[in-house]
Amino acid sequence: MAERLFGLHILIIIIIIIFFLVTLGCSIFFTMVIFSSRVSGEQAGNLMVLALVPPSILTVVFLHKVAGKLYDRLNGATIKTSLKK
Repeated sequence: MAERLFGLHILIIIIIIIFFLVTLGCSIFFTMVIFSSRVSGEQAGNLMVLALVPPSILTVVFLHKVAGKLYDRLNGATIKTSLKK
Protein backbone atom coordinates (compact mmCIF):
# COMPACT_ATOMS: atom_id res chain seq x y z
CA MET A 1 0.00 0.00 0.00
CA ALA A 2 2.88 2.36 0.70
CA GLU A 3 4.16 2.08 -2.85
CA ARG A 4 0.67 2.88 -4.19
CA LEU A 5 0.47 5.99 -2.03
CA PHE A 6 3.95 6.99 -3.17
CA GLY A 7 2.85 6.53 -6.78
CA LEU A 8 -0.24 8.63 -6.06
CA HIS A 9 1.90 11.45 -4.66
CA ILE A 10 4.19 11.34 -7.69
CA LEU A 11 1.18 11.41 -10.04
CA ILE A 12 -0.31 14.47 -8.29
CA ILE A 13 3.06 16.27 -8.36
CA ILE A 14 3.46 15.57 -12.09
CA ILE A 15 -0.06 16.85 -12.81
CA ILE A 16 0.63 20.05 -10.88
CA ILE A 17 3.98 20.62 -12.62
CA ILE A 18 2.43 20.10 -16.05
CA PHE A 19 -0.43 22.48 -15.18
CA PHE A 20 2.01 25.17 -14.03
CA LEU A 21 4.23 24.82 -17.11
CA VAL A 22 1.29 24.99 -19.51
CA THR A 23 -0.17 28.07 -17.82
CA LEU A 24 3.29 29.67 -17.68
CA GLY A 25 3.85 29.04 -21.37
CA CYS A 26 0.44 30.45 -22.29
CA SER A 27 0.97 33.49 -20.10
CA ILE A 28 4.38 34.28 -21.61
CA PHE A 29 3.06 33.66 -25.12
CA PHE A 30 0.08 35.98 -24.69
CA THR A 31 2.23 38.63 -23.03
CA MET A 32 4.63 38.58 -25.96
CA VAL A 33 1.83 38.60 -28.54
CA ILE A 34 0.01 41.53 -26.94
CA PHE A 35 2.99 43.71 -26.08
CA SER A 36 5.74 42.65 -28.51
CA SER A 37 5.57 45.55 -30.90
CA ARG A 38 4.91 48.34 -28.43
CA VAL A 39 7.55 47.95 -25.73
CA SER A 40 11.26 48.54 -25.38
CA GLY A 41 13.75 45.91 -24.22
CA GLU A 42 13.76 47.22 -20.66
CA GLN A 43 9.99 47.05 -20.37
CA ALA A 44 9.94 43.57 -21.87
CA GLY A 45 11.87 42.25 -18.87
CA ASN A 46 9.30 43.76 -16.52
CA LEU A 47 6.51 42.23 -18.58
CA MET A 48 8.13 38.80 -18.28
CA VAL A 49 8.09 39.18 -14.51
CA LEU A 50 4.43 40.16 -14.71
CA ALA A 51 3.78 37.09 -16.88
CA LEU A 52 4.77 34.92 -13.89
CA VAL A 53 1.90 36.19 -11.74
CA PRO A 54 -1.15 34.58 -13.43
CA PRO A 55 0.32 31.04 -13.54
CA SER A 56 1.25 31.27 -9.87
CA ILE A 57 -2.24 32.37 -8.87
CA LEU A 58 -3.91 29.78 -11.10
CA THR A 59 -1.68 27.02 -9.73
CA VAL A 60 -2.63 27.90 -6.14
CA VAL A 61 -6.31 27.87 -7.10
CA PHE A 62 -5.77 24.56 -8.93
CA LEU A 63 -4.08 23.10 -5.86
CA HIS A 64 -6.86 24.25 -3.58
CA LYS A 65 -9.87 23.34 -5.71
CA VAL A 66 -8.87 20.48 -8.01
CA ALA A 67 -5.79 18.71 -6.67
CA GLY A 68 -7.20 18.35 -3.16
CA LYS A 69 -10.39 16.68 -4.40
CA LEU A 70 -8.44 14.53 -6.84
CA TYR A 71 -6.10 13.40 -4.07
CA ASP A 72 -8.98 12.56 -1.74
CA ARG A 73 -10.75 10.47 -4.37
CA LEU A 74 -7.65 8.63 -5.54
CA ASN A 75 -6.50 8.05 -1.96
CA GLY A 76 -9.92 6.61 -1.06
CA ALA A 77 -9.85 4.35 -4.11
CA THR A 78 -6.32 3.20 -3.26
CA ILE A 79 -7.31 2.35 0.30
CA LYS A 80 -10.44 0.49 -0.85
CA THR A 81 -8.52 -1.63 -3.33
CA SER A 82 -5.84 -2.46 -0.78
CA LEU A 83 -8.47 -3.53 1.77
CA LYS A 84 -10.13 -5.87 -0.74
CA LYS A 85 -6.90 -7.89 -1.15
